Amino acid sequence: MAVLLAGCAAQGTALPPPVVAALSSTAAPSPAAQLAALPVAGPAGGEVRLGGDGFPAHGRVVFTFHGQPVGDVTADAVGRFAGVPVRVPDAFRDSAPGTQFTIGATSGPVYAETPFVLTR
Repeated sequence: MAVLLAGCAAQGTALPPPVVAALSSTAAPSPAAQLAALPVAGPAGGEVRLGGDGFPAHGRVVFTFHGQPVGDVTADAVGRFAGVPVRVPDAFRDSAPGTQFTIGATSGPVYAETPFVLTR
């Protein structure tokens, strides 16, 4: 391929820049979106209420606990939601008390997260 490129350059034909796409299995948090959990700590199987803002208006927001889907909600007309109940998955019951996990909220390209500490 280097020979082909050198030949094109010698003829004065410029090649367009390559298209590069970056894909990631984890989204970076959006600076505009925010997510909060109450309580901020609890046992596996326990309930957590989530609230957030900065999401797309009327967008579906999907919640995950350490990557596991745990629920969803539709944001209101200004991209907010409040008091949405989700359960900490029982699969984390054997995790050591004090282990910190991440609760995430995704709506299209918008992502926010908040920490959650597992207790007994």
